[in-house]
Amino acid sequence: MPRRRAPHWWGPVAAALVALALLLLGASPAAAHAELVETDPAEGAVVERAPETLTLTFNEPVRLTSQEIAVYDAGGDPVASTARANGVEVTVGLTDAAGLDDGTYVVSWNVLSGDGHPISGALTFSVGAPSASVTAAPEPQSSSSVVTVVRDVVTVVTYVGLLLAAGLALFLALVLPRAWAGVETRLLLRRLLRYAAGAAAAGIVLQVPVAAVYGQGLELTDIASASDPGLVGNELLSAALVLVGLAVATLAASADPPDRHQGRLLAGGAALALAGPSLVGHTRAFAPSPLLVAADVLHLLAGATWLGGLVGLVLSLRALAGREVVAASTLARFSSLAGGLLLAVAATGTFLAWRIVGSWSGLVETRYGWLLLGKVAIALVVAGIGGWNRWRTLPAVAAAAGFGDRERAAAAVTRTVRVEAVLLVVLLGVTGVLVNQSPRPAPVTPTPGATGVGAATAGDLRVLAVMDPRRTGSNTLLVQVQDASGEPYDPPVHPVVELRTDGLDIGTVTVTPIAAGTYRGDVVVPRAGVWEVQVGLPLSRFENPVTTVRLAVRP
Repeated sequence: MPRRRAPHWWGPVAAALVALALLLLGASPAAAHAELVETDPAEGAVVERAPETLTLTFNEPVRLTSQEIAVYDAGGDPVASTARANGVEVTVGLTDAAGLDDGTYVVSWNVLSGDGHPISGALTFSVGAPSASVTAAPEPQSSSSVVTVVRDVVTVVTYVGLLLAAGLALFLALVLPRAWAGVETRLLLRRLLRYAAGAAAAGIVLQVPVAAVYGQGLELTDIASASDPGLVGNELLSAALVLVGLAVATLAASADPPDRHQGRLLAGGAALALAGPSLVGHTRAFAPSPLLVAADVLHLLAGATWLGGLVGLVLSLRALAGREVVAASTLARFSSLAGGLLLAVAATGTFLAWRIVGSWSGLVETRYGWLLLGKVAIALVVAGIGGWNRWRTLPAVAAAAGFGDRERAAAAVTRTVRVEAVLLVVLLGVTGVLVNQSPRPAPVTPTPGATGVGAATAGDLRVLAVMDPRRTGSNTLLVQVQDASGEPYDPPVHPVVELRTDGLDIGTVTVTPIAAGTYRGDVVVPRAGVWEVQVGLPLSRFENPVTTVRLAVRP
């Protein structure tokens, strides 16, 4: 007996599942989590007297964890301090600021970003004058790779189960024609929906304690002691929405086939469940918050429609063999729904990209912008195919006179939807690359515990400079110009950089731009000591601020 061939749809579905898993696992923390954008005093600053409070400003609200923010002197001894978080600012108070000796101090900080990821770093400043050497601050405690792997696995199971369950609910409610009984097929779809909802429910429940452990740098054995509701409040609310939405969709799917009321419950339950993950992301931290949240939900809604729709088509089209009109109607409904969602995602995504990149020119001047434009273009093509199916191909099937004409017209619908499936895989792949790209160059940041970065102000601008390896001989000099918000700033003309120390003037250092506001030059430093990097910024014919950054070079 010849072996039955697998349906052609399994290939695109398998590829979509793989791309979805890579997308969820491939997100780069560096491009997604909260970032430190400003400190007071500035990194590497030398102040006359110790400030009573230090301020760390982030680009989104952060929370403190069980790991305390600590201050150390140059010898590595702790300095009495307190810390509190208020929105985007973390304030560190020095208990005995007046009694601090001259020298370098290191603030080792560790906070929790809005998406539940711990981020850490160090702020270095000096009182009076920098210390000759600085002991590195202790590294913040972090969870082992076991916790990270468990967290990633739970996240993938949750999202794949959620998208599949919600997508199948939408497929039953909005795509599969009610006029077609299809008892066995509907039973199979409902069973798969329940399995997927069960996996998503288990994953979203497990995410709460795992997030608490991961956010505090603890291990799985510390789950009992790590359960602080204040740290996982968003995760708890997100889990509640997902569980309620999945329960509504699962119960409404019991009808065979669902009537209009049950169809609304299916679609409403799916939408409610898909709204849950938006509560644990960064969307509420930036303006306009409602639009960002809506865009998040739209992206998940589109992903669920694609995934659930493709799986639903795999399971239903074979049963519809010989029913070309019903099959074509099913394909066209799916195409129209997915295309409409893609169009909405493209529109909101373009606006949000402008907000993220900061300018329309950034869309064509950065790799991030080009990838984003490519993603939008693919989405528009898929939306166009959906509209073509809905308004041209489906009417051709309905108007076909004979069986052969109907079969050819239905085959045309099938081919175009297969093209949509291929474009979906490409779109997910582009998204997977896009989330690993930062829309802006990373600011120059110091190595924790070191004083290699110097900072100075030039009018409203800030100049950072760093040498590597900061020893006598050949060095790489990096200079970055930042605006008042801490973002890299491109002056109209390249800065003029000069290097000198007591009794020795190397003169002008040739620098070349390597990123926005960032310049690189190669220098040979003949002797150890404190070197002055003088940076002139020709902003206009009458405005040319000059500032000096001091860097210590070791033998």
